[in-house]
Amino acid sequence: MLEFLLKKASECEWVTSVCTGSGVLEAAGLTPGKRITTHWVYVPTQREEAGEATTVLENVRYVRDGWLLTAAGVSAGIDMALWLTGDLFGVEHARSTQKAMEYDPAPPYTVAA
Repeated sequence: MLEFLLKKASECEWVTSVCTGSGVLEAAGLTPGKRITTHWVYVPTQREEAGEATTVLENVRYVRDGWLLTAAGVSAGIDMALWLTGDLFGVEHARSTQKAMEYDPAPPYTVAA
């Protein structure tokens, strides 16, 4: 699977991942020299596995570095997908998509710092 990802990535306009999927991209050799993110619980592990070749960012929803787009978690993945929709089809299309999904995050509980 990792060889497949590495081969197919060269044919793609975008390569994306959500949550710990960035670890799979790293294992396939797609992240050296890139900035990425992952789920906050996985950040230390991702940094250890990637070493100094990849910059693993934390406290961000999603990261674009060239053709590589990574999101921190499930809801961050929705944000990333809407950004990508805007990039591919225009901001108004992304806004229409967001409205159609009724995506207007208003979590009932806030995370204590």
